[in-house]
Amino acid sequence: MRTYLVTVVTNEGATRFPAIHAGAAEAIQQAMALFPSARAVGAKPMRTHAAG
Repeated sequence: MRTYLVTVVTNEGATRFPAIHAGAAEAIQQAMALFPSARAVGAKPMRTHAAG
């Protein structure tokens, strides 16, 4: 499991939140389920010390 910084872009703006998943695809899939109106979704691994 890794911590990913997920970025979701909607018509209202961008939202970023940390998420713990086995892979980036899993993190993106969850974000798409949470934000069905998302125009773009991305996930980048966070550095361990930044993940808290």
